[in-house]
Amino acid sequence: MNAKVNRFERILRTKVKVRDDERILLSIEKKEEERLLSVLETLGTEKEEALASFGSQKDETFTLQDIWFRRKAIDLLENRICSEGESLCGVRQSIEDTETRLLEKHRDVKAMEKYISFMVMDLQDEEKKREQSELDDIAGIRHGSPKERRR
Repeated sequence: MNAKVNRFERILRTKVKVRDDERILLSIEKKEEERLLSVLETLGTEKEEALASFGSQKDETFTLQDIWFRRKAIDLLENRICSEGESLCGVRQSIEDTETRLLEKHRDVKAMEKYISFMVMDLQDEEKKREQSELDDIAGIRHGSPKERRR
């Protein structure tokens, strides 16, 4: 029975390791989400500043090429915002998937821990019964029944 408990404890350690790996992956993904949110905030600020700059200089004269370059810079910012937003959506989906897997791994670990604890309790109960039986046998030998004393 001890071998069975040891085997299940090795399986449990493997499951705990897999769960911990999922936790690490989730942590990495959340850091990436924070980074993308920061980038999006920065890009949004840059876009607002570019639009404000573009609109505030209406009294100055610009060539068509200057206006085109300014508009192109704003378009590039919009494209980057769009691209980073798509990346953020992908990371959030990945976080959701990882959280689902992590929850499942956590349930597996808890179920395995519970099963092992029941096995250990059964093993301890069997050991106690065996010891009690041995004590009863010793007591019976030492303090034999009255019939045995008459012989």
